[in-house]
This record gives sequence, structure tokens and C-alpha cells, in this order.
Amino acid sequence: MNLYLDASALVKRYVAEPGSELVRADMQRADAWFMCRIGFVETAGAVESVAGPAAARRFRDEWPAFAVVDVDQDLVEDAWLLAVRHGLPSLDSLHLAAALLLPRDGLVMTSWDGRLRRAAMAEDLAVLPEDFE
Repeated sequence: MNLYLDASALVKRYVAEPGSELVRADMQRADAWFMCRIGFVETAGAVESVAGPAAARRFRDEWPAFAVVDVDQDLVEDAWLLAVRHGLPSLDSLHLAAALLLPRDGLVMTSWDGRLRRAAMAEDLAVLPEDFE
């Protein structure tokens, strides 16, 4: 399994909250972790504000383990179309556009954002957690 994480999911690795054990288990069994570069800012900021600098340092130390999807003009144009099609906010549409660039075989997107999850499913992406909403 290749796991694309948005910030709502990845924060759970570093902050104890509902869903943390599921994210940690999914990351443990994944072959690779993916995230759009913008997720670094989202995740680092959220983790530091909730769990403090030590937790944010753990995240920054693990960041090199991620395969990063960079933001370029094609990605932002794809994100804009997805935002219009699915009514997504900017950052969510960038995450979805980044995930859609990856090979679909074995790809799972994980998010705790209901609107992003619905959009990902409408774009034929597998999503975790399966029983969220």
C-alpha cells in the first residue's frame, strides 16, 4: 500500500487524538508515504501548536521519509479545477491534485476531512479510514 496523507491525518501520528492509532498502524504497514509539499507547513504548525516543539521536531526529523509531491503550475491548475468541481478549499484541492498525480495501483488517501474524502472517492481514489463520517 502507498499512503497519501493530508495534514488532518498526519497530525494524528504526533498528537494523541481519535484516529491516532489507526494512522500509526496504516503508516507502519505502508510501503511508502506521500504528501504534497504544502503539507509540511500545515502539519508542522498544527503539531507544534497542539503538542509543542518536541513533537514538531519528531515530525521534521521524519519528513525526509516522505515522497514529496512538489507544487508547480500544472498542479495548481489541476487543484483549481478540483476546487471548482468539488467545492474544496485551496489546500484540500492541492492535496487531492497531488494524490491524483500518483500511480493508482495500491494508492490509498487518508484524511479526516469529510469534504476532501468525498471528493477523493468521487475521483476514484481509495480512502482511509473506511468508516469515517
